[in-house]
Amino acid sequence: MKTRIILSILFVATVFTGCKNDKSVDSLEVVKPEVVDNSFKVALRVIVKKDDDFALYFTEDGSTNFYSVKPMWQGVKGSENEQEVVYTLPEDVYPTQIRFDLGLKKDQEDITVKGVKMTYQGKTFEAYGPKFWLFFRDDLNQCKADINTGLVKAAVENGERKVPSICPQQDILGPELIKLVK
Repeated sequence: MKTRIILSILFVATVFTGCKNDKSVDSLEVVKPEVVDNSFKVALRVIVKKDDDFALYFTEDGSTNFYSVKPMWQGVKGSENEQEVVYTLPEDVYPTQIRFDLGLKKDQEDITVKGVKMTYQGKTFEAYGPKFWLFFRDDLNQCKADINTGLVKAAVENGERKVPSICPQQDILGPELIKLVK
């Protein structure tokens, strides 16, 4: 009988001490849901000396018919330093061609294009320095670019500065944009 009582006491003691959980609420790991950004972002790196407004045009059908689409405008503060002009496209918009218009101000100085970075859902496409000009080209009616330095000089007609346009190398940029969103 003594054995039975001792075994019962040991059993009860084991149950109560074995099930004790010593973790405090403060030591528990908080699991945060992963936030997925479904926006396509384009960051153009430039040196622009005077305040201005830049435009990003894009199509979703592979064409370069930019005249039928509304541009996204972004204000730019003048600076001697390199800066990013960032465009965030609406969610579920997937560009297949892109064009940049570099400034509306008639007294704007030459602009230097350093490159571009495009991101979508963790994927990145980057083209800096002369590599940028493999995917884009200057619109010779609007400007002239030095592909080695990135210096873009606006064309002047009848004493008026034209808006420099940087257009896609359609057959080269298009496939890169498609890879980025797939």
